[in-house]
Amino acid sequence: MQLVISSLIALLAFPIAYIACALTKHTGVVDAPDGKRKQQAAPIPRLGGVGIAVAIGLVTGGLALAHSILPELMNGGDWFPGPVALVVIALAASLLLFGIGVCDDVFGMSAQVKLVLVTMVCLAAPLLGVSAGALETPFGDVTAPAVMIAGSALWLIVFTNAANFMDGSNGLSLGSMAIMLAGLGAAHMTAADVQFPIGLMAIIAALIGFLVHNMRGTLYAGDCGAFGVGGLFATLALVSNLPVWTIATLALPFLIDVLMTLVLRGRNGNAWFEAHTDHAYQVLRHTGSSHWDVALIWWGLSLTCAIGAVIAVSGGGALPFIVFWVMAVSLSFCWIVVQRQARDQLTRERNG
Repeated sequence: MQLVISSLIALLAFPIAYIACALTKHTGVVDAPDGKRKQQAAPIPRLGGVGIAVAIGLVTGGLALAHSILPELMNGGDWFPGPVALVVIALAASLLLFGIGVCDDVFGMSAQVKLVLVTMVCLAAPLLGVSAGALETPFGDVTAPAVMIAGSALWLIVFTNAANFMDGSNGLSLGSMAIMLAGLGAAHMTAADVQFPIGLMAIIAALIGFLVHNMRGTLYAGDCGAFGVGGLFATLALVSNLPVWTIATLALPFLIDVLMTLVLRGRNGNAWFEAHTDHAYQVLRHTGSSHWDVALIWWGLSLTCAIGAVIAVSGGGALPFIVFWVMAVSLSFCWIVVQRQARDQLTRERNG
């Protein structure tokens, strides 16, 4: 029964998202090239995140209505990973992040103001319970509430902003997050011995509906899409009761590129909030890789990390800790290689 419902959810969410995203192209809200981070040839509609949100809202809302009328419909299955009360808070926080993104997409907002607003939401959510319960390490578990709340807030701030930073090449950010959400669901299935949460299925199907437009270069998710979907993954991961290292492993393709880029810019004396093209995916685009090339690389990395996370959580013990650090070191090495090869290529081009 659960498999049938999940399939129906996917079949509903995909076309609704596709149609809703198509309609957002007529809002007049566009992303104009600026010669810096935004290097597309022409203005592109940028409210794809609204179409995604409409699809998720309609499908999950309809599901909730159907469940209230026929409680046996769900057959005991999970909607989202985690306790209902905490899932509601997680969804509310994601909706607020989505709203901040909409305001920025439509009216414009300085990077500093946007960061303050996002930080406020990311601080409030852990205080209301959207927080990891423990940080398991081979040397003992960290469970101090103040530490876990602060760490969870930092995680939310870092990942939601990382999702936005990585949204600069068609399909990369939202496609990778669809895989991360699938990995989250698979890890939850493995750890809790339950079926795949159908709410996650709705989100993933909606993202695929958006990607049909995005991979053609005709629609961007905008900050509303990056912050909204980033918030969904980050908050739902916290309430899933999965090991922190498993959650972080799923997010590694974003975390490594963003954190290594911040280190690079800090070492070079560059401002963090200034528009730039220093991310590894931007370097690859600048040196000739297509949007499809870059998207496939990050989708592959996300899938690899998702598989590693599921294997680690199934093994238990210290394995999530070990897998995280092995993959983190490996991806960091790959990031350095990409940057060095790009620098060498640009040097050869300048020298003729």
